[in-house]
Amino acid sequence: MGPTTRFPRARPWSRGYSVGQVDTFFTRALGQRPSADAVRRAGFELRLGGYDVEAVDAELDRLEDEASRAERDDARATLGERRFVHELTTEAQVLRARLARPHGDRFARGAWGTRSYDVGQVDDLCDEIAEYFEGQTALTVDRLRSAVFRPRRGSRGYAEEPVDRYVDRVVAVLSRVM
Repeated sequence: MGPTTRFPRARPWSRGYSVGQVDTFFTRALGQRPSADAVRRAGFELRLGGYDVEAVDAELDRLEDEASRAERDDARATLGERRFVHELTTEAQVLRARLARPHGDRFARGAWGTRSYDVGQVDDLCDEIAEYFEGQTALTVDRLRSAVFRPRRGSRGYAEEPVDRYVDRVVAVLSRVM
């Protein structure tokens, strides 16, 4: 299967990921092992006739999982199990500190006129993360990846970027645990 036929196309008259951007990313990924973070941050513009979003996202998830496992194994081998666990625990404690903030104050609010995320939905996800860190419930990387928040405008919601960065950091910790 060549790079232009790697993924199915979006339905006619529907938007999908830019074929050129996706092909370029995956061609590079085949030539070098991208970090899990680089895969997690990959983004593509939406274009009419582009690649099916779900198919590309599924392959990105697979590639990120593969990179996370390799990074976890490398870190364990380099640091040793004890130091690896210590560093992972330290990162989890830093992430837990934000969860101690009251609902509505966990992240910066969006700027005037910008898109933001629904505060209640983000706080609900943060509560799930807190329960995971406290050992009360299971949480999967897929749950975090599939989290979607209703859009808000400006200060009526949390700014998107800090929420996205935080969830990415939690995904990174969970990926090293699993």
